[in-house]
Amino acid sequence: MPVANITLAGSSQALDTSLPTIFSEFLLLRDDTGVMRDVSTKYELLPHTGTAKNIINYGRVVAYNVADGVDIAQAQALSDFLTSFTPTEVAVQVILAGSTMRRVQDPDLQGKTATILNNAYNLKEDSDGTAQFSSFTNAALGSATTVCSPGHIAALAGQLRVGQSVANPEPAPDPLICVIHPLSAVALAGRTIPYSAGTPAGGTVYGAAGGAHGGAQGGIATVGMTDSAITSALVMKGIGGLGTLAGMDIRQDANMAIVSAGATGAGFSKQGVCYVSELEPRLDPDTSDKSLRGAVELNLWGSYVWGLYRAANYGLGATFDASLPTS
Repeated sequence: MPVANITLAGSSQALDTSLPTIFSEFLLLRDDTGVMRDVSTKYELLPHTGTAKNIINYGRVVAYNVADGVDIAQAQALSDFLTSFTPTEVAVQVILAGSTMRRVQDPDLQGKTATILNNAYNLKEDSDGTAQFSSFTNAALGSATTVCSPGHIAALAGQLRVGQSVANPEPAPDPLICVIHPLSAVALAGRTIPYSAGTPAGGTVYGAAGGAHGGAQGGIATVGMTDSAITSALVMKGIGGLGTLAGMDIRQDANMAIVSAGATGAGFSKQGVCYVSELEPRLDPDTSDKSLRGAVELNLWGSYVWGLYRAANYGLGATFDASLPTS
């Protein structure tokens, strides 16, 4: 039986303004950590060595047939070629007022802010790396409406195995890597299984520009690699099961720019994508300005540059549809 005239606290109760608002958790947003540092060749620009990392490669000479007893007389001059990478500084800053840190409920606001700064730096660093894919010399495979398939991966690998030159083959050195957007990888996984969009016999190929791949209508085709280990892995793990195709390590990175529903990735030799670090990111909390009354200026900065080596031979861009999948 309800007690008459009992005083309750809460919304629409007698003491409806007396309860404080308590925040129990303080969480951060997530970014895709990316893969670019892992799939590139790292160089360091050491102190007191100038403004650029300079890499020299020598050119070719040609061997000739010579007749018996005849002096060679085929002396050729060596040639060299310079590739330079010049780092620039990248920085991110947040100033926390002393009064803010005293008043907010999160006792670790400064620590979480430091993590946010580091995440911002890492995101830019990885995004700058993926932006290099459009700078390989030769025209990229595919377009914004091209649905990624195992054939495209094989084509990238085949071109890299001859350095994209029939006249003067220059095989890109191992390891070979292919980085694509996760949304492009959906159709690649489906076509590798292979899924069928119409009947289990595979009358209609799985995958379509715009994301309506047709997986809801079809099943696993009765032809192809349905009994293989890679098919089992892809069925269970989805795009996380993509490992090695056509001799290339398949990686995914969501930090690529999407233009007209297409994302440009690339197939490349690890030697062909270079990351030059002059200064690894460092965090410097500054409380020296006493006029700010306890404020902390959080600065995080570093210095790096991305670049390509042998851009006409050691890498090739590939643009695929990266629409959000609907089936």
